[in-house]
Amino acid sequence: MASEVIVPALGEVVEEVVILKWLKFEGDRVTRGEALFEVESEKVNTEIPCPASGILGKILYPKGAKVRVTTVVAVIVAEGETVPEKYRASAAGPAEQKAQPAEGPAAPAEKKLERLKVAPVARKIAEKEGVDLSLVTPTGPHGTIMKKDVEDYLAQRKQGKEAPIAAPEAPAAPPAAMAGQTVPVGMMRLTIARRMAKSAATVPHIYLFSELWMDPVLEVRETLKASYSGKDPFPISVNDFLLKGVALALREYPYLNAQWQEEGIRLMEEVNIGLAVALEAGLTVPALRNVDRLSLWEIARQRLDLVERARQGKLQKAELERGTFTVTSLAGFGISYFTAIINPPQSGILSVGMTQEKLVLKDGQVAARKTAVLGLSIDHRVSDGTYGAAFLDALKKKLENPIATFMLL
Repeated sequence: MASEVIVPALGEVVEEVVILKWLKFEGDRVTRGEALFEVESEKVNTEIPCPASGILGKILYPKGAKVRVTTVVAVIVAEGETVPEKYRASAAGPAEQKAQPAEGPAAPAEKKLERLKVAPVARKIAEKEGVDLSLVTPTGPHGTIMKKDVEDYLAQRKQGKEAPIAAPEAPAAPPAAMAGQTVPVGMMRLTIARRMAKSAATVPHIYLFSELWMDPVLEVRETLKASYSGKDPFPISVNDFLLKGVALALREYPYLNAQWQEEGIRLMEEVNIGLAVALEAGLTVPALRNVDRLSLWEIARQRLDLVERARQGKLQKAELERGTFTVTSLAGFGISYFTAIINPPQSGILSVGMTQEKLVLKDGQVAARKTAVLGLSIDHRVSDGTYGAAFLDALKKKLENPIATFMLL
């Protein structure tokens, strides 16, 4: 008996999704519980498991289609069973058409109906590096994609022949487009647009800026790095010092780790710091949990894991929703300072500019110092300028005295 594959409910606010890719082809044997296809919702990419074992008899909606939750998108049949007549025609109607891919001005010629032949080792590398195998040129027998083909593709992408992914904590550039063309956007970009427009329109923002002396943190990091003997690259970045410093300062200034609600101000129990991560589709903000309780090493491990899974589209919904405060940086793009829009329902966000070397007067003597500008955006309903200024002052003292702040914890 045929089994229907539907898009399950993915949350109270999710009404429709975009099918990012099918992980099986028509005619493939499938097993109950294994990942069958991947969808993009407003918050996160999700792999949908197979509801039954058998043969994938018919895919009703292709990659790129936008469909509503509970829609039947495929049919699984038993060995030797034919697909029921009502499923044989394409199911895509006027309301849920075979849309273009969620990003980019136009879809390249896709190998939707062609069964890709991929060597196991090549597929493993592609999954790890987030490579769309339909873009790889096969050189193996009978059109098989080999390990070398994926490696060549990655080498070309690294050289800039394919648009690179933006730096981990900086916004990605918009997709290339021809003048006069309307570029379709994905669910992530639509969600960003709605949330940021609502935040800017409904949350009264205050913006404060302060210059941070970076030399002490940079010197401590270099000292730690010099004594590091691990096989992997030294994991602790300047961002990890920032995240820890912010978390400790939030413990002292809890109204910036809070949410405005009509019945009152909710002070959050955990200090979960969101870190803006750039993807080709837009920014996503996974949050590190209980940062105030973690060591620098633990923060680094959690940050690296979240960034990697963000790029692979494998973040969990809870990781995107648990943030209580956000840190965002444009330092990698040479931006000195900038204002940031609060990520609701949070009440604050910290922006970090590039580190610059400046000549300053110290005790009447000219000296060179490395500095960066911190920008704080706060919800004026929850706190005010003096409270935000005190938070920035406390954060600066912690980061400018890293031995006392981080080494004695």
